[in-house]
Amino acid sequence: MGPSVESTSSEYARFLAYGHQLIEIHIGLRDRLAYLREGVVPEAELGTHCLAFCAAVSRHHTGEDTHVFPLLAARHPELRDFLAELERDHRVIAGLLTRVRALAEQGGDVEEELSGLAAVLETHFIGEEKRLVAVLNAVDPSEGLTGLTA
Repeated sequence: MGPSVESTSSEYARFLAYGHQLIEIHIGLRDRLAYLREGVVPEAELGTHCLAFCAAVSRHHTGEDTHVFPLLAARHPELRDFLAELERDHRVIAGLLTRVRALAEQGGDVEEELSGLAAVLETHFIGEEKRLVAVLNAVDPSEGLTGLTA
């Protein structure tokens, strides 16, 4: 006898919990940034990896601003000010990413910029995780919330 429809549905919802997806994406971005900062990426490939990392963070934040935050603001008006702060963070981070991208394209030293970016991203990620994970996990997986990709 296979699992019941209810347990399968519950398992499906748990697996697709958007808050957990957010944490996994943040872990992946943290790991990629650590590789860049710790010299894991060969120097000859550093520029290419920096550009890919910048694109991933930009894609993630654009998705949040476009798809995730409007949904949360509509359902949780008490989060609107916090979500506006996160969007401001995204603009600051976009400026840092632009500097990293420009240095990477010119073959410049990105180490100092990556350190500043790491500090800002860590604070930003922690804030999002503390305030949004439980709220995101309550969103029905059938919503098809796509803005969390990286």
